[in-house]
Amino acid sequence: MSPTRRFWFVRLRATGGGGWQALHDRLLPCWSAWTDARLMGSFLGLFGLSNQELFLMLSLPSQEDGQAGLRGRLPPDVELVQALALDATARPADDTPLTRAGVYVFRFFDVADADVQEVVDLSVTAWETFERDDAYAAEPMGLFRFAERSAGRGPMLLLTWYRDLASWERSRAPHPDATANFRRRAALTRSALPYATRLIGPPA
Repeated sequence: MSPTRRFWFVRLRATGGGGWQALHDRLLPCWSAWTDARLMGSFLGLFGLSNQELFLMLSLPSQEDGQAGLRGRLPPDVELVQALALDATARPADDTPLTRAGVYVFRFFDVADADVQEVVDLSVTAWETFERDDAYAAEPMGLFRFAERSAGRGPMLLLTWYRDLASWERSRAPHPDATANFRRRAALTRSALPYATRLIGPPA
C-alpha cells in the first residue's frame, strides 16, 4: 500500500429511519463529489450491527483527516458513530474495492503497540494453513493497525472473507498449526470484538 494513502474504518447510523438501504442511497452523492476518497466497500450487518447502520472501508490521502472530511459531507440525518484511522500491515497491498459476495467479519483486537508486529507475524504464519483448509472457504482481506500510536495501544482490525456462515463456523476449528498461532495472538490482545456483515458493493 502506498504510504501516501491511509485506510479508514467508518461506522454510520441513519437517524431518520429507512434502514441500511436508505442510508446507503443517501451516501451515494458523497462518493461522487469526494474525489480523493476511494470506497473499498460498504457493509450491512448480519450480527452485532443495527439495521440502521453501515460499516465502510475507505482509502484517503494520508494527510487528510477522514473524520473531518466525513462530517463535512454527510447528510444531516446521518450520524458518524466512529471513524478510525488505520494503516495496513501484511494485507492489503492496495485499496482495490472489494467485490466478492459472501460474509465479511470485522474483528477488532485491543493490542499494545509493542506487540503489533508479533500479532502480524503470527497471523501471516497462521494464514498459510488457514486459507488452504478444504473444510471451508475463507481469506483474510486485511490486517490493519491503529494509525495513532501516542497512546501506546489501540485497535487492530482483521477483515476476513468467508464464502458463507457455514464456512465461518467450520473455520472455528482450523488446522492445528494455525490454531496454535491464533491462541498466541489472542494472548497478546486485551479484548476482541467481531461483527458479521455482508458486502453491499461499491456504488454504481
